[in-house]
Amino acid sequence: MSELPERTLNAVTKGREGFSYDENGKFRGATGPDAVHLFRLKMIKSSLEFEIKTGMKMSRVSALKAANADLGTNYKRKQQALNHITSLLESAGE
Repeated sequence: MSELPERTLNAVTKGREGFSYDENGKFRGATGPDAVHLFRLKMIKSSLEFEIKTGMKMSRVSALKAANADLGTNYKRKQQALNHITSLLESAGE
């Protein structure tokens, strides 16, 4: 496993500090670069799950390409990237 880029490491360690929730505990938003990047990682995870399940792309850009950019990796398989992001988010408490 390669070393994580600094912005991804900061997102995993400090990102939850910028999340805000309403009185019912529902997510309201993310403020600050670390929180926004953590939210991005969650969206990439969701996109990878969708692409693996359906074979369709969430957008014009492949979720695998976005995951590789954020993780500093060069995975060839979506499942590898999904496993990596899932373990990162679990370590962040997500």
